[in-house]
Amino acid sequence: MKILARYIVSEFAKLLAITLASFILLFIMMDVFENMGNLVKYNVPALPGAAFFIYKMPFIVSQVSPIAVLMATLLSLGILAKSGEVTAIKAGGVRLIRVVYPLFVAGLLISAAIFMMNETMTPGALKKTDAFRKQWFGYQGSSFGKEGIWLRAESGIFNIRQFDTRRNQLNGITWYVLEKPFRIKARVHAKTAQWKEGKWVAPEAVVWSFSATEGAGKSVAEDLALSGVPGPEDLSNVEGIHKNMGFMDLWNYISGLEDEGYDASRYRIDLYGKVAFPLVNFIMALVGIPFALKTGRHAGIAAGVGLSVAIAFCYWIVFAILRSLGQGGMIPPIVAAALPDLLFLAIGALMFGYVRQ
Repeated sequence: MKILARYIVSEFAKLLAITLASFILLFIMMDVFENMGNLVKYNVPALPGAAFFIYKMPFIVSQVSPIAVLMATLLSLGILAKSGEVTAIKAGGVRLIRVVYPLFVAGLLISAAIFMMNETMTPGALKKTDAFRKQWFGYQGSSFGKEGIWLRAESGIFNIRQFDTRRNQLNGITWYVLEKPFRIKARVHAKTAQWKEGKWVAPEAVVWSFSATEGAGKSVAEDLALSGVPGPEDLSNVEGIHKNMGFMDLWNYISGLEDEGYDASRYRIDLYGKVAFPLVNFIMALVGIPFALKTGRHAGIAAGVGLSVAIAFCYWIVFAILRSLGQGGMIPPIVAAALPDLLFLAIGALMFGYVRQ
């Protein structure tokens, strides 16, 4: 059995390496074409340009690994079934569950590895890609962390605790009004701001003014326009960076928001997803095994590739629908994040039960 298990795992590992490398190459080629205009426009040297795409590797691996695992499972077992090796194994009195259990273990190990990589390597690597864009592409300074969104504008520095996309509303705004050479002229705090007539307007704001001669003074301003804050679409792109935060960083950010009384339910979808999405690797192995054993003898490599794409496409449809429902508040965040995994896990377990041992 150990020889048989090593043989199956080795075949799976070979195909996983090939499929994973193919998807990574495809992903990078698309990214190169997408960024080629900026690379040429700003005369980016070859070495920094290559490093820009290398920094994206951990993120790319985490995104394409589920379909790579699924395709490697379908192809490795499908080839064994087509060549009659599965029939020979069954004729020797070996139950299929004992044959394929190494693939279950491999799926779990890959899921754990992806989770650890997303916690350690991915956030730091993506921060380097953002730094590259600011250095070479002239992007305006903006970042997202546990304090929320930080923006650098001509009028000063903004800290926005939360951007409510459903209401087009900013929550917890602090505006540091600066004057050269980097002296704080005023500090403005507003609880909320609404997007009106092409600008963000705070219904009420507390303004602290600082003067070298008169000292500090406090006043209250109504309908104050926040000069220099980008529109909702640009802020959505900045805030989307929170998806690249690690589990604990995002947990701390959500805890801070909820302690201050803000609704952080939509962020919890991404928080739970940081655990649920790596598990897709194991689930895809579970789903792929019964499909391969049932169709492998009568199908070829092209059919395995096509089936992999079809299954992955179905998963992404379910994932997108439930995520939209969760963000709209129609279902709890944990349901939106976990239900796609549970649904496909149940499908895989049910199908495996019908495989003849």
